Amino acid sequence: MAPTFEIRATERELGRWAPGLLDVWIFFNLIVNTILLPLLVATFLLSSRVKRHPTLVNVCLTWIFSGEFSLLLFYANQYKGPEPNKVLCIIQTTLLYGITPMWSVAVLMLFYYMLKAIRGDYAKKEISWPKLVVMLAAPYIAQITFSIAAFCVGSLMIFTRCHKKLTKNAQISWNHPDRVDRAHRYFYCALDHRQLAIAMGAFTSIMCVGIVILEVHLIVIAYRNQRGLRNAGQGKNGVDFQFFLRVLVFGAFIAFGVIVNFVYLIAPTSTAPDIFAAMAGTVVFLVFGTQPDVLRVWCFWRRRPKSTSSIQVNVMIDQEINEGGSTDELPKSQPFVIIEDNNDEHREAPSVFDLTSNMRINAGSLPPSYKSASSPR
Repeated sequence: MAPTFEIRATERELGRWAPGLLDVWIFFNLIVNTILLPLLVATFLLSSRVKRHPTLVNVCLTWIFSGEFSLLLFYANQYKGPEPNKVLCIIQTTLLYGITPMWSVAVLMLFYYMLKAIRGDYAKKEISWPKLVVMLAAPYIAQITFSIAAFCVGSLMIFTRCHKKLTKNAQISWNHPDRVDRAHRYFYCALDHRQLAIAMGAFTSIMCVGIVILEVHLIVIAYRNQRGLRNAGQGKNGVDFQFFLRVLVFGAFIAFGVIVNFVYLIAPTSTAPDIFAAMAGTVVFLVFGTQPDVLRVWCFWRRRPKSTSSIQVNVMIDQEINEGGSTDELPKSQPFVIIEDNNDEHREAPSVFDLTSNMRINAGSLPPSYKSASSPR
């Protein structure tokens, strides 16, 4: 998932494919990361009908920053031709070195919250403000840490080379070629420092492994909840199938990112990690930007469906009641949202990525015992 920073993907090695690959890389960063994702974040923040948890907004913001940092040479019209301005090159290198650690930590915090939310115990899934602040700040702490490290290493190398010209000393360290320029990676300015690159890749890989572990746990819990609801007579109305589809798509992408990281650490020989990183924002947009409530806000000219009235109920299910296993897969306290809608044509499956622990089910599908236990919030 991390872009590489070795002397590998030079224009000479890419050959005739170089211009086309550069255009693809710029396209994903420009169109998705700097246009579509800001639109999605603005929808989350400004629309009263589309609200998302701050951890999801934070994930989108990290990819927006990624696009902006990646396109610094493009904005300055120095992405082709001669080597760009050295100061601009150092700035871009410094910022890009913290991008993949920032991504990985942000996604880890998102899955951590989702896991707490789907467990169903409302009291336990509540996150205090201090803890939420730490969760939101953690990605940027990782970004700043690796960026400072890259800046210090790169600046020290440049200072050493300048000092060589002044003193004419012949120390071995001064015989290294220029290590901060665009020629190293062709797409962007990069720093050729193996140790720092390995540290960044290792950190990102560890975070991605943690994400995959949380996601597997998340899918297992969701599957058990669905099976328990089906056994309790809820049928297919219990859990939105979009949940499994979206989680699996996003999780497959994260898992592939782990593989890319390990391949990079062993043999960084191609532009595949760079293209993969540029496409990450597209996956985020497709997963979180194609939910029904988001599309309804964007397609405001379309006729809105008949309004529905929702009431919140907490259905307490004691695991000890059904020791035979009909609902033993369910958590002890599982909140539901009952949607009362007389027009089945307009009833839509809910979006699970609104990051609440509420599962929406048809009021008619609840067993009588559950209906009697329901009470408005």
